[in-house]
Amino acid sequence: MLVFFRHCYNQGCMTEIRSSATAPRWGEHLRALIRIAAPLSFSQLSEMAMNVTDTVLLGSLGATALAVGGMTTNLFFCTFITFQAALGGASILIARARGRAFASQERLEDLSGIVTSGVLLALLLCLPVLAILLPAGSLLSFFNEPALIVSQGSRFMHLLLWALLPNLVIIGLLRIILPAFGSERLLLWTMPGMAVMNGFLNAGLIHGRFGLPRMGLWGSACATIVTGWSVAILLVILARRQSLLRPHLRLTRPDPRAMMEMLRLGLPMMGATGAELLAFQMTGLHAGALGAVSSAAHQIALSVTSTAFMISLALSQAVNIRVAYWLGAGAPAAALRATLGAVMLVVLWTCFTATILLVFPQYIAGFYVDPHGQDAAQVIPLAVTLLKIAGIFQILDGVQCVCSGALRGCHDTFMPMVLMVVTYIPVSILGGDWLAFKAGYGAAGLWIGLATGLGILSVLLSIRLVVTLRRKLREGQGALAPACAEPA
Repeated sequence: MLVFFRHCYNQGCMTEIRSSATAPRWGEHLRALIRIAAPLSFSQLSEMAMNVTDTVLLGSLGATALAVGGMTTNLFFCTFITFQAALGGASILIARARGRAFASQERLEDLSGIVTSGVLLALLLCLPVLAILLPAGSLLSFFNEPALIVSQGSRFMHLLLWALLPNLVIIGLLRIILPAFGSERLLLWTMPGMAVMNGFLNAGLIHGRFGLPRMGLWGSACATIVTGWSVAILLVILARRQSLLRPHLRLTRPDPRAMMEMLRLGLPMMGATGAELLAFQMTGLHAGALGAVSSAAHQIALSVTSTAFMISLALSQAVNIRVAYWLGAGAPAAALRATLGAVMLVVLWTCFTATILLVFPQYIAGFYVDPHGQDAAQVIPLAVTLLKIAGIFQILDGVQCVCSGALRGCHDTFMPMVLMVVTYIPVSILGGDWLAFKAGYGAAGLWIGLATGLGILSVLLSIRLVVTLRRKLREGQGALAPACAEPA
């Protein structure tokens, strides 16, 4: 990132920012980023808490139920998250429109056409998701799963698919567009409640508690369905009660230009998300091929790093909105300042998490594994090694995530996708596979491959971001907006 700061100073934009008496101050940029990122991080952590709750409660039913529920739910949400990323263009268009309205001091234009286009796109995305997940039994058979897991997994998936519509079309879209409208607090009120409701229903429907019928494995899928529809309806009601949101949330004729722009921005975002998920899923499969000890250690490291990554991801989504807002307002230097603020925040956060992982890996691994349990003597040392490797690449991972978000705010999504594909597949997947199986590094080799890929990607995205922001500054899209700017 030193290259990033050097190029910014060479461009002279920092002098422009410091000399502007009306420029939004650093504190205002940082507060805006944190205000957007905090609800998003709580939302994402709540979703992770739901997955953990499902796993713990299904584990009490035995290994088969845990395998069926775990693998099927993982497949469902990985596919869902990948296709949900295609809706990300909606937030960019909305944030830009808000920026233009502020710069012109005019009333915000009617954005119901963009929202309706987002709803239509989400409905269309349900079709390929269904095409992939309906034959879940065939997918499980392809990976040589036992016949019982294949049959029960297929039935479990068919139940879960009843939760696709509320999760993708309603919750998924609202989670993307509400922060762009400046209404991210609605997520702070609803998403943690979604995790609590999911846990309550899982416990009740799996084990027959709280007066609910005992349904065993199938109760977990039913809990996901009921939770999804309930929260979707609640979010719509709360959003419609907001006077600033109500005019934009009505369904009207889709905007063809907005739809095309959403596809142009969103499809590469979907490809990038798919490449990232593929890298980690393939690493998990390769870790499983190395044996139970490697698989357990990998799951520990992945669980810890995924939780820490939620903050970086939320900052990435926040800077996406802020950059799009300021570019819409014709203030590229303010967009740069928002980007630098996000980089500073993510570096501070990842330095903290890296320190924890490097200094206390033994305690973290011991939290997941009973030190006196079976295989603990093998799992804990390997998990410690993987956590240390993860600690080393924490900062690089956070920086690449924020750079990717800022580039999306600049309407640059295709090249970041290409960079992710050409680093994740040959370096993280194939390179990690070679280190693990050919060079004999085992699970550590898989994580070294991941770390190397993320490091290369961080450098490439940083360079791309510098070039893009310098071009925006040279284009002279306008002066900085005043300090009283509407929060984005």
